[in-house]
Amino acid sequence: MLIAVCGQLGAGCTEVGQMLAEKLGLKCISSSDVVKALVTNFRDSFAEFERRVRSGEVDIDLLIESKLKEFLDRNHGTTMVEGRSAFMLLNAPDAFKVLLVSPKEARARHIAERRDIALEESERAIRHSDSERRSFVERLYDKDWLDASNYDVVLNTGYRDYKDITKILLATIKALSVTTE
Repeated sequence: MLIAVCGQLGAGCTEVGQMLAEKLGLKCISSSDVVKALVTNFRDSFAEFERRVRSGEVDIDLLIESKLKEFLDRNHGTTMVEGRSAFMLLNAPDAFKVLLVSPKEARARHIAERRDIALEESERAIRHSDSERRSFVERLYDKDWLDASNYDVVLNTGYRDYKDITKILLATIKALSVTTE
């Protein structure tokens, strides 16, 4: 089973992705896992790598996508991918794709609490992230990142806790007979 938990910054992709992966016995891969693995590969020449990325010689998104594919191959597709990297599975026909959304106010509160920052700073982070994710998905996949037709399920996490969202997704997966084998 391959599940992509995509979403807006602060909508709970990490929390829901981890809970869902645990319930289904899947390996959960986050964007930070992929980036850490990528950086580790370039540990000895990171300054050169950074220079090439900044100059545009290397497309960091394509490197991340390639590293994500390595993770998926190693886990034989029985994986949960959450966060920004999950958008890299929008064209994967075998992936069960989830989009989590939430009102900006709820997202801002969540990010402010999680990062221990001021609400205004979390609002700026959300604006930046929304813009970056929109551009990223449009550039790589020519899709609108918030278009519900790109996903199997779209859920608003602003009015339910993450445990309830996880239960809804588990019931949906069972009802749709999405296999975990």
